[in-house]
Amino acid sequence: MSLLQRLWLSIAALLITVFGVTMTVFGVSGSNTLEEQLAIETENTARSLAQVLSLEAQVSGVNELDPVIVQLRLSPFTDLSEFEVVELRDPMGNSIFRSQNTPPPTEAPDWFKGFFAVETFAVTEPVMLGWNNWELSLTPYGGTAYDELWRASKRSAVAMLAAFFVAGLIGQLILSRLLLPLNHVVSQASAIGQRRFTKIDVPKTAEFAAVARSMNDLSERVQAMLSNEAELLKNKKASSDLDETTGLLKRDRFVDQFRARLSRENEEASGSAALIRIMGLADMNREYGRHLIDNLLSDIGTSLNTLSNYESYGSHCSIGRMNGADVCAIATNETNAKNLGDVLQRMVNAVLTNHGIDSRYRVAAACIDFEYGDGVGDLLTALDSALAQSELQVGVPIVPAELKKAVGDSRSTQMFWQHHLNTALTKNQLSLHWYPVKDKQNDTLHLEGMARLTIEGEEFNAGQFMPWVFRLGLGPDFDKAVVKSALAALTSKNERLHVNLSADSVRGDSFIQWLTSLLADEPEHISRLGFELSESVVLAAKDHFESMVSAMTAFGCQVGIEHMGYRPEIIADLGRLGPSYLKVDSLYTQNLMSNDGNKAVVASLSGVAKSLGVDCIAEGINTVDDRDAAFEIGVRGASGKAID
Repeated sequence: MSLLQRLWLSIAALLITVFGVTMTVFGVSGSNTLEEQLAIETENTARSLAQVLSLEAQVSGVNELDPVIVQLRLSPFTDLSEFEVVELRDPMGNSIFRSQNTPPPTEAPDWFKGFFAVETFAVTEPVMLGWNNWELSLTPYGGTAYDELWRASKRSAVAMLAAFFVAGLIGQLILSRLLLPLNHVVSQASAIGQRRFTKIDVPKTAEFAAVARSMNDLSERVQAMLSNEAELLKNKKASSDLDETTGLLKRDRFVDQFRARLSRENEEASGSAALIRIMGLADMNREYGRHLIDNLLSDIGTSLNTLSNYESYGSHCSIGRMNGADVCAIATNETNAKNLGDVLQRMVNAVLTNHGIDSRYRVAAACIDFEYGDGVGDLLTALDSALAQSELQVGVPIVPAELKKAVGDSRSTQMFWQHHLNTALTKNQLSLHWYPVKDKQNDTLHLEGMARLTIEGEEFNAGQFMPWVFRLGLGPDFDKAVVKSALAALTSKNERLHVNLSADSVRGDSFIQWLTSLLADEPEHISRLGFELSESVVLAAKDHFESMVSAMTAFGCQVGIEHMGYRPEIIADLGRLGPSYLKVDSLYTQNLMSNDGNKAVVASLSGVAKSLGVDCIAEGINTVDDRDAAFEIGVRGASGKAID
């Protein structure tokens, strides 16, 4: 029962109690007062009538009343409804005149007359006839008093009812204003219950302020813990993954990231890569000195790392130092490799100019587009060959590199994918293959659905067509088809079913509104539906992700973050974002027995997940050793080839 309902009931109970007590007191005192007034009025009427009769006798000079005069004087009173009995007796007590009326009906109900009794008594007055005293007796009728008391009671009831509504409306208005801060407190408590540790302004109401202040303190402590953990993981990754001089990724870690992206079944499986070389770095080192060149390389790294900012390529970009003079970058959200090469070349040339380096030292550049399934070694070899050509040409232009593809292969053309993707969406040709996520006891936590398309008899996985879905702007339409397929699968499967959503869908409000409307019309089994978004998507659309978590939690649906580990700073926002679980990218779940850097990432994310009360899941577990090591570190679940 709401507080407003309680308010109305309380006001009703209070007014009924007050009305009941008031009416009891008023009814009893009113009936007594009416009895007295009725007796006084009857006495005055009887006295006046007795005097009139006495005067009649005196004027006539007789000691007896003429029956005609008696009838004339008393009959009018017998016709009135005020008196029940009118009687005149002689000195011997004989009744000379008597009239008894039948009481007329009254407005007051019998129960009311029984509760508030008005007693009536006969009033006797002497009629002086010489030396003889006659008696006139009037017995009033109490119906008039009952009716007056009943009408007064009804007026009081109407006033009470009006007071009830007025008091209720005023109370509701006041309570609504008082409860406005409580709504914020309740929303905050609900968010914390969903593992979203938000803060609100402390309300002025003392009782609400104490609660809000306590929950704000809790959110601040969680935020401080997460920020500290993010900084610790960032430092650990820096020591194991980053080149000390430039702050860019070491060659091995960069190659691992490149390989991991090429194997992803989402839009990040394709993109552009560029390789640059600072020509004559050894001569530059001898000419300018190691200290200056180290500062130069450090500034180059700082400048290039800005490409990972959200204003540029964001978390879709990775940059590594391949050797002393070579730097390679990949950007999965860049569809023109030459653009990436141009950006790298201009940024490094700008740093060289700022340090006063002679213009004869140039920056050679090569670029290449890549897609799902390409080999990292083949791509780097092609880039090296193109880079050598750039060094030999005048003006060191950006030289595009190419991989040898099958002759006549049309699967890399926009026309091919636009036709087949639109056909698949129109004819509902999308299918989902389900892969288990299991815990240490081999119990299934959920099934992850991976999209598949069959084109001309050949099956394509998401890594092959999702980049084209992204480029053609079909992300929201494709995600709608995925969600509908998952909903249909809920009727045939008992496990939780989770699907991946693309960046385009989450960045806009329209998809979330569509999804909310769809789930509202499908109440059965929807709590077993879940959604996953990659770390890069969440970083680029934090507010939209938070809105989606809030909307989906209302339906009991889980929303998780996958491919985590690349950007430790996201940990600081997890308390606000409120994901249902965290999935560590396969890059960091390999060789856990021997790779301390990977082990640190898994341990950190697992610890954060436990602190937030959510699951941590290791992706891409391909060996039994890695599976056992991941569970030993503390993950709740795992997926991959080693998971049955």
